[in-house]
Parts: sequence; structure tokens; C-alpha cells
Amino acid sequence: MESTSLAQADQLYRGFPDFSTWGELSSEDADLWSRFAASLEERRREASPETLKASVEVAVRAAALDTGAIEGLYSVDRGFTMTVALQSLTWEQAIEERGAGVRKLFEAQLAAYELVLDAVTQKLPITEAWIRALHERLCEPQKTYRVLTDVGWQEQDLPKGQYKSRPNHVRLTDGTFHAYAPVDRVADEMHRLIEQIRTPEFETAHPVLQASYCHYAFVVIHPFADGNGRVARALASTFFYRTQSIPLVIFENQRPAYLDSLRAADLGDFRPVVSFFRDRGIDTMQLVSESLMTAESPKPENLAEHIAKTAKAWKGLSNSEIEATAFRVLREIETIVEAKFAALQSLPLSVEVLTGGRSATPLRPGYKLATSSAHTRITLSGEVPQVKSAALEVFVFRSRRPSPFPFLIHAMSSKDDLEVRLEDVSPELTPHFLLRLDQWVKRQLGRMLEEIAKQESS
Repeated sequence: MESTSLAQADQLYRGFPDFSTWGELSSEDADLWSRFAASLEERRREASPETLKASVEVAVRAAALDTGAIEGLYSVDRGFTMTVALQSLTWEQAIEERGAGVRKLFEAQLAAYELVLDAVTQKLPITEAWIRALHERLCEPQKTYRVLTDVGWQEQDLPKGQYKSRPNHVRLTDGTFHAYAPVDRVADEMHRLIEQIRTPEFETAHPVLQASYCHYAFVVIHPFADGNGRVARALASTFFYRTQSIPLVIFENQRPAYLDSLRAADLGDFRPVVSFFRDRGIDTMQLVSESLMTAESPKPENLAEHIAKTAKAWKGLSNSEIEATAFRVLREIETIVEAKFAALQSLPLSVEVLTGGRSATPLRPGYKLATSSAHTRITLSGEVPQVKSAALEVFVFRSRRPSPFPFLIHAMSSKDDLEVRLEDVSPELTPHFLLRLDQWVKRQLGRMLEEIAKQESS
């Protein structure tokens, strides 16, 4: 009975569309992409090669870690992803605590993204042999996979770098199948995919269209016994690497939207998956750009050490929901500030973070204050005469007109604004936003300590 059902599922496979039917990127979307690409390129020109490499690696580690979590190989949460992506002091311990084999999976996935980057750097074409090598690298630590056979589900050895020899259709809850390419059609379909991505139309297309199409076509085929999602995401990164030198980063918490966009494409509507890839590319450009800014900004730990040494000689949606979201962001800023300040240890400074109240509001064209009291004042006060004080005022603005980034976090006397998507802060603060916010607060704290250090030196 099972074999008959699987044979029937083979007949359900309809193949992936030609690229000519994929559609175009709207001028608004293309302009939005270009704006962030230009900003990233400006940051790159100002950065050293070492800083640029380190900033991109933050995004690569996030992509490599969460690609396995999307497939359920292990679990992640916002703190874990941040710890590994930023390589905080405890990242190795944190990854070991996730369970046996997690680190090997992560390292294999990281090596696969490095393989993609190497191919782009060397301007190697995408070939079937290269895709099989990518699968082999990604799945190297994985010994087995779960397969539906004539006698039911079994654990079998995972063939790496080889196309599947058994059907891998997915049985749905209603007993029907989501059909992938039958075994005897995989080679032809993969050959057709390579032909599509070598057409002049594809080669000159926008990277969002290239990445979304290649990813979707690959997962429609599902050529390998297991690991297809991981390969698809690494493969799609090729096109973002070629144009912006960034990977495709999809966080585990974005999995529902990701799968919804693929389901829409299965029904013939390609716009959601194109939009999803557009947004993830912009998110990654933001992350890399702000990593560059953080790397070039004053380092709180270095300035704290300088100040401490000097002082030691003397002493040692609705309006109410929008408002609630703004205050949630401000409270998170307060939490991050206090945590980072506590980590600096034994400074002759006290910190005060006061959220709410009124203050003279700076003008931000196109924005207004999220609420009359969407304001936080951070004060660092010297506890000895030789150490001065510094204060910073932070405001949360909302856009006056429709915008993909309706929130703006602004620090007074700083050009370092943080543009924020609604879905990144409501109904909860997402890992992507928290990664950015953590770095933004670090930059502000660094600037404040730099101000104190200059006062002390004058």
C-alpha cells in the first residue's frame, strides 16, 4: 500500500517554473534595496579589510547556526544565536551545552558557507558537481536520515553528495503527499535548473530574483535524501555574495513566514517568496553595515580601562500599542545599558537610566515622537572629582507616512539612527533586532565614555 501511495505521489510532481515566469522586482523594491546597498558600500569603503571580514562573519555565523535550527536539528533562542554570532566569551560553552553533535553540525554548516564564498571569490560557475560537494560539506557530521519505505519509517545511512535513491515526498496530515521530483527525474531536473541559471535573463537579473528563484526551484526538486533546505539556503547565498558580499540569513523564528512564502509559490504566487528574500537581504545588509559601525566606534571596554587607570590613583499597531512597543524598546535599551555597564567592572562612575518624562525633542524629517514620553535619558556620573559625567538622550520615533521601517531609534547629538521594522519589535523583540540593538547600545556607551575620557584629559 505504501509503495502504491509513493508511486502515486511521483505522478503529482509538476516541476519548477522557468525563470521567464518568475516576474520582476518592483521599482519601489529595487530602490529600497539600492538604498541599503549604497549605505553598506559606503561603510565598506571606510572600513579596513580586517574589520570588513569580521563584520561579515557575524552574519555568516548567524546564517550557519540557524539554518540547522530551521530543520529541527537542534534548538536556538535569541540569546544563543547572539552569543554564537558575536562570538561572545561563552559561545563555545553555550554551543556544547546544546547537546552532543551540535558543534559539529554548526562547523559543517559554517564550512559550507565558506565554500560558497570561495566559489564566488574565484568566480566559479554553479554546477551539479559543485552542488553535490556543497551537500557533502553541509551534511558531513550527519550519519542517518529518516526515510519512508515500503514497511514504514526507518533510519538509514545518509548518502552525501549523491542524489536520492528513494522518494522523499512528504506525507501531509490529511494523508496526501507534497511531491518532490521522482528519483528517475532528479538528474534531468537538476540539469534544467543549471540551464535556467545560465540564461542571459537570469544572469542579468536582480540578486533578489536570482536567489529566490534558485532556492525555490531547488527545494521543488529536493534532489538529496536529506539536507535540501540547508543546501538551498547556502546556494541562494551565492547570489547575495556576488553582488553585496553577504550571505542569506534566515533566523529560526522567521521559519513560519519562510514556509508560508514557499507554499504561496507552490500555488503559483511568487511574490511572497521574492518579498521574503528581499527583506532578508536588507536585514543582512543592515546587520553587516552596523557591525562595521560598531567595529569602528569607540570600544567601551578600552575606554573604561583608560578611565579606571586614571581614577585609581585617587580612589580606585493602535496608538496605545505603538506606545507600548516604544516603551518595550526603551526598557530593552535600559536593560542592555545596565548589563554592559555592569560588565565594565569597578568604574568610578554610576549609571542612571530614566525612561519617560519630557524633553526637548529633536527634529527628524518624516517622523514624530512615538509618544510624548518615548524618551530615555542615560547618565554616567563621576564618583570622584577627577572623573566627569556624560549624558545621552534616546528617542523612539514613528514614521509620519507608510514605511517599511516605521520606527526610528535616535540618540541625541548622534547621526547613528536605527531603522526598525514593525515585525522586529511587535509582538516581541526578535533576535535580528536584538543583535542590532545590542551593537547600537554598545556604540552609544562607547561614545559616552569617550566624552568622559576627553574631559578627563583636557
